[in-house]
Amino acid sequence: MSSEVGDPVSVRYVGGRTDERTRLAVEALESESAIHSVHRSTTTVDAIEQCTSAQVDCVVCEFDAPDVDGSAVLEAVDDTTPFVAVFDTGDGSRELTALEHGATRTLRRPPDATGWPAILVSTVRDAVEQRRLVDQSGDARKRYRSLFENNPHIIWEEDYSASKQRLDEIAARVDDLEAHFEANPEVVRELMADIDIIDVNENALAYYDAPSKEALLENLDTVFTDAAYESAAGMWLALAAGETTYRWETVARTLSGERRHEIIELNVPAEYADTLERVYLTAMDITDRKRQERELQRQRDRLDEFASVASHDLRNPLTVAEGHLELAIEECDSPRLAEVANAHDRMRSLIDDLLALARDGRPINGLEPVSLSAVVDACWDTVETADATLVIDTDQTVRADEMRLKQLFENLIRNAVEHGSATSPSLSQGDAVEHGERAVTVTVGDIDDPDRRGFYVADDGPGIPPEDREAVVDTGYTTVETGTGFGLAIVRQVADAHDWDLRVTAGEGGGARFEFTGIDTSQRC
Repeated sequence: MSSEVGDPVSVRYVGGRTDERTRLAVEALESESAIHSVHRSTTTVDAIEQCTSAQVDCVVCEFDAPDVDGSAVLEAVDDTTPFVAVFDTGDGSRELTALEHGATRTLRRPPDATGWPAILVSTVRDAVEQRRLVDQSGDARKRYRSLFENNPHIIWEEDYSASKQRLDEIAARVDDLEAHFEANPEVVRELMADIDIIDVNENALAYYDAPSKEALLENLDTVFTDAAYESAAGMWLALAAGETTYRWETVARTLSGERRHEIIELNVPAEYADTLERVYLTAMDITDRKRQERELQRQRDRLDEFASVASHDLRNPLTVAEGHLELAIEECDSPRLAEVANAHDRMRSLIDDLLALARDGRPINGLEPVSLSAVVDACWDTVETADATLVIDTDQTVRADEMRLKQLFENLIRNAVEHGSATSPSLSQGDAVEHGERAVTVTVGDIDDPDRRGFYVADDGPGIPPEDREAVVDTGYTTVETGTGFGLAIVRQVADAHDWDLRVTAGEGGGARFEFTGIDTSQRC
């Protein structure tokens, strides 16, 4: 990377989209006088290879573009290279995660191309210049001070040299520094007390409710909570190991007493790596995110409580009713009892699906590579499919929660079998043949559109009328007496939890087709 402000800039653009916004953005970068070269990568593998083997001044990555794993590219890029993460959709949490993992800037693409190329060019130019300012000394120091004061983040400039001497002495006489900190937590406080705080930027004053820098520095005992001291132990371990960057979560307190959850990022300039005479700490407020996480957890707890109570209070009376029905069937022969049994079965299906909605309408906790064909095969064996036929036309591997993905396929297969033809599992093969009914074929395949990569599940049944295609995934929607109206709602929940796009359309043979795009793909099996 060039070290002087004003030197030509090389940009690596990661993303395979071909829409107008991408085209105009790349053209604007190529025509910018300060940028001498723009190279494109359309896949994760190529981006990582090029970013790690070739010199580049800035990386621009379409984080949610097809065939691009933005997180993997960000992890591969050197932490001194400016990284601009571009998003199309989301609630802001993914942008925050990207910043937490080292992205320099994040941008949200507008719905149309108006103004977008200029915004991107300006951001790239500013990100590169900011990085170069940090790397330079001498006259550039004045410009850095301006950047320091006007930076939107909270920045502390500190001198750790005295703490470094104490830390080296401790490390020299103990075998296990981490165990020493755990046994002697006061040592961490002593190391913190040796820090000389040189300056904080103006943005820190509003953040910590301080009337002046002097007032803030005079009340550090208020700002530093017990949690702050406890979490700082990891920082000292990293510094003792020679690390010059470190990131951790902690809790601070404003001068007015408000607790703030923070992510702190420590950076030591290369020229101070041996002495730690200059250390820069950037604080990012994540209080709102933590509040949302707590509220989400409370909602999950309430859902779990509801599911447990419902499971007991709904199933137990039904079990009693089923037991009495069995006795009644033994005592008398009445066709009405068969209707009662069918009603019991429907009630149990309703209860099972209701509990599935309550328990599984929650965010995904972890993703792993999953073979679509293997999951579909397993689901086909567990669902009553009568004489239906399965066709698997995919070798795709996706990153997903396997149990939730199985729920998606089980409900889609069950829906196709029950609605794809009049032949449902409740009808015998003889009845189906007598009425001239044809067994349904269910197909799972790839969507190869470069802008909408994903997979689909289709059948060759009667299909879904266009006016009903949005409603079929709503809770309670059903067209048959035995349906619960929850199956496709569960499908939608699973798709939403994975942040996938779900589209209901017509298949090539006129049946129903469910398309899932925006998926996180892994390499093919």
